[in-house]
Amino acid sequence: MDIAVIGSGMAGLATARILKDAGHNITIFEALPGRGMDSHSTEFEGGLIDAPLRVMNPHLWKNTLSLATYLGIQTYPVRTYMACSWLFEDKTETWLTTTRTRIGNFPIINNRKGIKQYGWRLVKGMLQLKTAISQFFKSENQEITLAEFINQNDIEEVFWHGAVMPVLYTICTCNPKTIGDWPAKPLLTFLRQLTDGDALLRMQGGTPALVDKLIQGIEIRSGSAITHVKQQGDKVQVENSAGETYQFDRAVIATPTNKIDTFLDQAQFKDDIDLLKQFKFEQGQLVIHTDTSVMPPKRKDWAVLSYMMDRKFTRQQFTVWLNAVEPSLVGKNPVFQTWRPVTEIDPKKIISSVTLTRAVVNSETVALNKQLQERHKQPDRKVFYCGSWSCDGLPILESAVTSAMNIAEIFGAPLPFVGLKPKVEVAPQLGY
Repeated sequence: MDIAVIGSGMAGLATARILKDAGHNITIFEALPGRGMDSHSTEFEGGLIDAPLRVMNPHLWKNTLSLATYLGIQTYPVRTYMACSWLFEDKTETWLTTTRTRIGNFPIINNRKGIKQYGWRLVKGMLQLKTAISQFFKSENQEITLAEFINQNDIEEVFWHGAVMPVLYTICTCNPKTIGDWPAKPLLTFLRQLTDGDALLRMQGGTPALVDKLIQGIEIRSGSAITHVKQQGDKVQVENSAGETYQFDRAVIATPTNKIDTFLDQAQFKDDIDLLKQFKFEQGQLVIHTDTSVMPPKRKDWAVLSYMMDRKFTRQQFTVWLNAVEPSLVGKNPVFQTWRPVTEIDPKKIISSVTLTRAVVNSETVALNKQLQERHKQPDRKVFYCGSWSCDGLPILESAVTSAMNIAEIFGAPLPFVGLKPKVEVAPQLGY
């Protein structure tokens, strides 16, 4: 069939690749001048800045890494050190730094102040969390929110709010005020894997390398914002801002649902629009910069992940030190990504500021997803929807790939990449 894929984020590109390899003719439409998936990636002193930086746990990003392996992309392990610092005081104080054991890759405290002042509380919290997670997965009711899980378990505050929640903010890149509404299960699965010592993986060449492979041999019309989609007989008519009209057998819409009413035919797709508009999204700023004030005051305390917070845990920010995980930035000036900064970043040191949109994940969206999948089963359906918003759990990459796999199932397309293990190379020299 001739199939239009609207949107070139991860969901759209994965859908296009799977359906192309199944023998269909695919055309991708992207409103931006380039590719949506890597539209924010840029160069810095000859190196690559991935925005946002993507590193993946091989268990939780299983389908994403399997797809990368299928495409011939290799990965390398990343050792995720972290540092936690108190903010909004006379001076910034780093109260915790960690490293990982050479054997087993388990996180350990490696600064004297952290051990002396907080060591027993952190160890206590770790044991409490492991026990609570174990009990959770043995329980009959696993359909609770993260907030409910927290309320049901007495976990040491400094450990939970000072060391665990910042990590969840990192992988979810969402508003701390809404993360409590998330289903607990996927987040606790992540934490269980994290404490079991699994290393994170990064793709060689970053996101641009993945996008290059995903679109290989597929026509992509960039700078082609879609203005109208409607069904005409047994075809789907697609119109763009240039006034061009195309006819397809099917269309897959892989854009955030808060944009669909700008191009879906209001009369034909009223029920779809009413359902999809109920999905909620939130936005935040990712600032890419060279301002070292977001890192611990002492250079020896710098880590891949720098978390800063007040002592009441009401304000927090996290920063990724890119040189520590991207080989092409080794030897370059320090460059950082800070999510929703609460401290002022020197404007002269900002490379770019990117607005990221993330789906709000809660019990309502879980129910909406079930309705959407039922709607997809309608026998006369020719327009389908996918995106990181359309799956339960982590809404970053893996949910997007999973949503593409759901579309593949509808089309009867094979999934030859499922179950492939990542090709892990020896870790390159990184800028620790």
